[in-house]
Amino acid sequence: NPESRLAVALKYRLHDRVIAISEAIGKILLSEGLPAGKLRCVQDAVEITPRVEHPDKAWFHQTFEIPDEALTLGVVAQLIARKGHSVLLEALPKILAQFPETRVFFFGKGPLDEALKAAVRQQGLEHRVILAGFREDLDRILPCLDLVVHPAYREGMGVSLLQASLAEVPIVATLVGGIPEAVKDGLTGLLVPPKDPERLAEAIIELLKDPERRRQFGQSGRQWVEEGFSAERMVEGNLAVYEELTQKA
Repeated sequence: NPESRLAVALKYRLHDRVIAISEAIGKILLSEGLPAGKLRCVQDAVEITPRVEHPDKAWFHQTFEIPDEALTLGVVAQLIARKGHSVLLEALPKILAQFPETRVFFFGKGPLDEALKAAVRQQGLEHRVILAGFREDLDRILPCLDLVVHPAYREGMGVSLLQASLAEVPIVATLVGGIPEAVKDGLTGLLVPPKDPERLAEAIIELLKDPERRRQFGQSGRQWVEEGFSAERMVEGNLAVYEELTQKA
């Protein structure tokens, strides 16, 4: 969330270092007046868990009572405006025109819960969009999805995107903030402009039409996260900042 130069100056005046979780956030902080000497970037990360060899899609489809042939899209995000759920709802008619059995899942909670439910009803999408709430079993659910969609207007990094790639799920997301650091366009997913339902629909349809490309994106995504976004790597980065400060002291 952007802050004024005065707010940044006051907020960080007593700090020796400020750690940004993405290069994008680092650039914003610098543009808002944070001294470059105070800034260090340690990208966000996830715990690397074993690969799921056989996702339990039968369980997933039974749990949510959806047809076996349904293609599934998931948005894993707090239900707030900047996550862009409404853009996906705008894009959905075009997607359903080609893939009528598609189901969309909104995983998460937030202040827009009732507003999104109302929008779904108003558009007659009750049987296509499921507001699933907060789930403790996302590690079991994610590998069952055909795509993860993240249509955010602003995003610092997007841990849910790293989780999706770790689960070998291809991604369609927006070209904003730290998302291009988490999603490699054309390798682990497709990136589109924000607030553009037409382009969002086109990218989703492109991947729904191509199971082999989805598989390749998923495999590349897991490798991308394993090599660059492990929790161990993040811990090492934070420790390096602390060691820098203790040596200085």
